[in-house]
Amino acid sequence: MALNQFPHERTKLKTTPDYAHFFIQEVRRYYPFFPFVAAKVKADFTWNDYLFEEGTLVLLDIYGTNHDPKMWENPDEFYPERFAKWQGNLFSFIPQGGGEYETTHRCPGEQLTIVMKLSLEYLLNKMDYEGTIYNKG
Repeated sequence: MALNQFPHERTKLKTTPDYAHFFIQEVRRYYPFFPFVAAKVKADFTWNDYLFEEGTLVLLDIYGTNHDPKMWENPDEFYPERFAKWQGNLFSFIPQGGGEYETTHRCPGEQLTIVMKLSLEYLLNKMDYEGTIYNKG
């Protein structure tokens, strides 16, 4: 979808070393795989003066966090270069949940997103196609 919506990115992907990594990270931020994830609170805790009680169903707004203007400059702009010098953490960039996938609510399948690099390589260099962008309205 990003290659179709932002065709000017193709040139950068073909000519700029490491740009594929930035592009893939931005795809994950801009188009998260899930809009939110759900979990149940394991034990009572307080965060930002709010008590989360054991057993409460909570939702993590992945799309909202990845598009939050307090965390991201121009969050509604597709801008892969933002990841060139990105200094965020595992709770500010949450394409598949927050934290470490071994211990918290981050998707353990996240490491499989490396497949995106192979797919991107194929789409850019081994396949001719004409994309259609559907009107969002």
